[in-house]
Amino acid sequence: INAPQEVVFRQVQFWRNWSAWSPWAEMDSTMKITVEGIDGQPGSKYVWEGDPENTGQGEMTNTGITQNKEILYHLHFLVPWESESDGWMRLSEAASGVQAAWGFSGTYPMPINIMLLFMNMEKMMAPDFDRGLQLLKEISEAKAAKLASLESDIQQTNVPAKRYAAVRQEVKMTEMKEFYGASFATIMKAAQTSGATINGAPAGLHYTWDEEKGVTDMAAALPVRGKIEADNVTVVEIQSSKALIINYQGPYEGIEMAHIALNMYVQKNGLTMKEPVMEEYLTDPGSEPDPSKWLTHVIYLIE
Repeated sequence: INAPQEVVFRQVQFWRNWSAWSPWAEMDSTMKITVEGIDGQPGSKYVWEGDPENTGQGEMTNTGITQNKEILYHLHFLVPWESESDGWMRLSEAASGVQAAWGFSGTYPMPINIMLLFMNMEKMMAPDFDRGLQLLKEISEAKAAKLASLESDIQQTNVPAKRYAAVRQEVKMTEMKEFYGASFATIMKAAQTSGATINGAPAGLHYTWDEEKGVTDMAAALPVRGKIEADNVTVVEIQSSKALIINYQGPYEGIEMAHIALNMYVQKNGLTMKEPVMEEYLTDPGSEPDPSKWLTHVIYLIE
């Protein structure tokens, strides 16, 4: 796969990404998938229910991660018959990119083990696994091309000082959308009550991003002019600073590629980041319903 290993591994590590390259999701449009637990971490589950005669029903549990190299999982089939096995996906460096290998092993009770004597498992399963690996290659290489485009769009500039009214707390990553909605409403009410003026685009300020725990210390923030008086709203002063900026256009679900590009740029150039990481949401989804046209400034403050 001609893509950075980190990009390929993110497609494998997070259950939310499996549907895009799973050969069984491709063949069964009725399949319903849910993710339980902290996605990308041991103990999280990928639960599916599809056509009983096609993909059946079952779950996969993440049993171990070696970052950017391997994911281990336990597979439990419930329908059309019950069985269990242990699977793995391993990545390694190759001359032209990344080598991906996918496999599983398991033991089967009678009478299934007797039946397997007359079946060629490799012949039965290899086409599906090969199709999944081909889809993984296509998706990873498309994301790598997007990443290269984003890297070329990084601007190093100076950002002016900004003053925000904000609600800050530790938030589960799966609950960020709800946090934004409630917090922006709280800030707007506080500004109205205090006689302050909102004078710019809403923003997200991230102080930590802990994927192992699935939480972020963050603030929903609105730039304001004037005094804010509210118990649960604080004023955040961002000093003028050097910064890296990507003008990301597209749905919020794809914004992680902008962050990967910026992180890689920071590491490659030996830069030192400062808190917080900022996202400025310049497009109002209420006015522009097409997510492909939403514009977000992703800003990394640097020393």
